[in-house]
Amino acid sequence: MEYVVTITLDHRGSAEDADALLDAFLVAHADASPVVGEDLKASTMDVTFAVEAGDGYEAFERGRAIFAGATADTACGRAVVGVNVELAEDRELEPA
Repeated sequence: MEYVVTITLDHRGSAEDADALLDAFLVAHADASPVVGEDLKASTMDVTFAVEAGDGYEAFERGRAIFAGATADTACGRAVVGVNVELAEDRELEPA
């Protein structure tokens, strides 16, 4: 099953970190279709990507491993402030 993982990070500081995070994901896991967004009011940034897993627990673990691998060689030392895992088919798409 396909799951969507969103990891929310503290985003106080340089706006260039969001670009660096997306670049790192595209190099390491472009197949996960990563998307990075920023919420300047809340001082957070999100990275959202897809994983294949048998259940939500496995999706969480795979998402954590993908995130750790993608960010291992970056200067993205931001605190994780939230994690969300949901079935892709249950996710409502929002218009751009």
